[in-house]
Amino acid sequence: MTFTAAIQEEAIIEMQEAFEWYENKRNGLGYELLAIIENCFVKICNNPTHYSHINETYRRIKTDIFPYLIIYEIEEPFVFIVAIRHAKQRPIK
Repeated sequence: MTFTAAIQEEAIIEMQEAFEWYENKRNGLGYELLAIIENCFVKICNNPTHYSHINETYRRIKTDIFPYLIIYEIEEPFVFIVAIRHAKQRPIK
């Protein structure tokens, strides 16, 4: 069964901020980040239980290349993307 991703407002804001930061560093780099995040969304939707637990509610997947964690919650038939955090930020508890 494939799940549907629902991206929470906080995660959208974090993704926009990360995009802008990388795009300001090098033209096109923000778009590379977005492509990698989108690929993670596909992975999560195809197999949401595969990735590590943070606690009883949340799981995470680490992006390739960029140091970001995508935090999500499974509520069939959805995966709710609740945060897109830099790996050095304090995690969700």
